Amino acid sequence: MEEILDLIYDAGGDHKLWPAALSGIADLTRSEGGILFGQSVAAEQVYFDFNGRLNQECNRAYQERHMQNPWSVAMEAQPVGQLVLSDEVLELGRLRNSGFYDDVLRPQGIGHNAMIALAARDDFRVAFNICRSERNGEFGSVERRIFEALAPHLRRSVTLGFRLTAYRALRDAAFELVEQLADGVVVVGHGADVLYANEMARSLEAQGTLKLKPISTWSAPHSRRLAGLVRSALAGGAGGTMSVPSHDRSRLLSMVVAGLRSRESSVLREAHIRGAACVLFVIDPLQRRVIGTQHLIDAYGLTRAEARVAASVFSGGLASTSASASALGLSANTVKTHLRRIFAKTGTKGQGELAALLAALGMVKAQGGRGDNADERKH
Repeated sequence: MEEILDLIYDAGGDHKLWPAALSGIADLTRSEGGILFGQSVAAEQVYFDFNGRLNQECNRAYQERHMQNPWSVAMEAQPVGQLVLSDEVLELGRLRNSGFYDDVLRPQGIGHNAMIALAARDDFRVAFNICRSERNGEFGSVERRIFEALAPHLRRSVTLGFRLTAYRALRDAAFELVEQLADGVVVVGHGADVLYANEMARSLEAQGTLKLKPISTWSAPHSRRLAGLVRSALAGGAGGTMSVPSHDRSRLLSMVVAGLRSRESSVLREAHIRGAACVLFVIDPLQRRVIGTQHLIDAYGLTRAEARVAASVFSGGLASTSASASALGLSANTVKTHLRRIFAKTGTKGQGELAALLAALGMVKAQGGRGDNADERKH
């Protein structure tokens, strides 16, 4: 029993262990095998299933033709955590008259089932089943006590598994967001080696402004300064901030080096980035001044025309109304009208406040990069 409990809780963190846990419960109760479903019977959709030793062809027949069956109908009204033995809701003789029995149960010699709903929300349910052969007969009082003892542990493990899955999804989504940042992000290891660089950092390397192997810039003096900041962060210091000219000397980029604490390193380690010691942020003002109009439409409910004006004003760096009008091919009065509506929708009181507000959106790359605004101007 202790081994089964260990397996049940381990399966909450590693779903590949569920078949072994289900098989262990089947052995403990003299059964053929078990299965754990996440399913919607109404939608006739199985979202996941973990099969412990049951026939996969019969499982496929269940999913394709028999999700609505005498056992699933009986379970619809049962509360979460309640053990239901199949012979209590439908005796075997009547079950034999169903297509479900012919296609799913009879080929496996199964006639009895122990069922527990482990989680439920709306029509979605996680269903636990341990199936027993006709030869071994109905479940008795000993098996009932085992299932009732295991039920709360199964529920906790399934709930833990949902939370861990959600955490992993959020973690992966966070890295996806890092890839979408308009700023370069570089994670550096204890040996000053680059462990991870997001898309913008790789773009800066392609432009010749940043070098990743080893971490440096196109300028030797600035590279020495950057190396000093990285050494400081790796030694437990505060890191620091510096500027570096772009490779074409058209603008200054800001670089921020910061050390990572153990908690931050452990999060990266879970994402398979091991040995992270510090992080470098590279802020390119040119990238920060590009905003996708769809971001503005989604965030503030602007019309497409208003979003074009807001993006133009922001990317123009508080340019005059006439300059924005000229760039957009509109009259100055039309731009002023759009701006009044933009200020009202965004809760700002002028171009300065609007620019400050939109700067946050400028941290995320416009969809399609710089071409987003160019495409809008074509329309």
